[in-house]
Order: sequence, then C-alpha cells, then structure tokens
Amino acid sequence: MGTFSGSWRIAMDATEATLSMDTWLGPRPLYDVPEITGSFYLRPSGGLAGFALLIPLPSRALRWDAADLDRGGRSRIRLGEREIGAAVSVLCAQVPGERPYYKVVLETAFSSWRLGLPGVPRLRPRRIALTLFSEIYIVKAPG
Repeated sequence: MGTFSGSWRIAMDATEATLSMDTWLGPRPLYDVPEITGSFYLRPSGGLAGFALLIPLPSRALRWDAADLDRGGRSRIRLGEREIGAAVSVLCAQVPGERPYYKVVLETAFSSWRLGLPGVPRLRPRRIALTLFSEIYIVKAPG
C-alpha cells in the first residue's frame, strides 16, 4: 500500500457486523447489527492501526476497541460492567480502481460465559464470533 496524505471516509452503507454462536448444528446468528458508530485509525501507509466501535444490541451497546493492531495489539470488548480481552484477526486491503478504497474485515471470538450476552444460554459455554465488514474510501484533498 502506498502512502496517502488525504482524508478518509467510512462507507456506512457497506458496514455491517454480525454476532453468531456455535451450536451443535453449526453457527447460529445472534444479532445482525444494522448500524454501527465509531472510528478506524489508519497509518499514513494505509495500515489499520486500531478502531473504536459501538455496536448496539437489543438490551445495551457492546463496545469493541483495539490499538496498535499492526504491532500485535489485542482488542477489548465491553458489555455493561464486563470487559474481556480477545485476539482480533484483521484484514485491511487496498482495492484499486477509479475510486480506490480499503476493505476492512475484523473478526474475534470469545466464550459466552466471559461476557454474558443476552439471549445466550448460560448453562453451557458457547463460542461467540463477532465479525465486522467495512469499506474506507480515500477522499482527495482539495487542490
């Protein structure tokens, strides 16, 4: 990826998040999140350095953030008073073309017992996966 000194715009219409739970029949969607607020932090080279996202769930908002991802950072996930650390898989790839952009895919997984998500059975721990897709467009500087 080349260095870019302009500004960036997150394509909210191309941003979506999903929480799913592993069951004996395979993954089962828990929540398809229609709207997300937050920020991505990009290095001048275009690499994803971090993010801070607010993901609304039916009962309250889930906060997911990370810093220094390009240097081995981990993410934090908070729901109410509970907070956990989790590894995060990051894909941030430049897509060339007439309107170049960066495709961002973030994925993490954690035990349902650790966070206490509503709608998840508490008697048996389940693996919960959180996946986010987004696009970040390059906005040319004026002049």
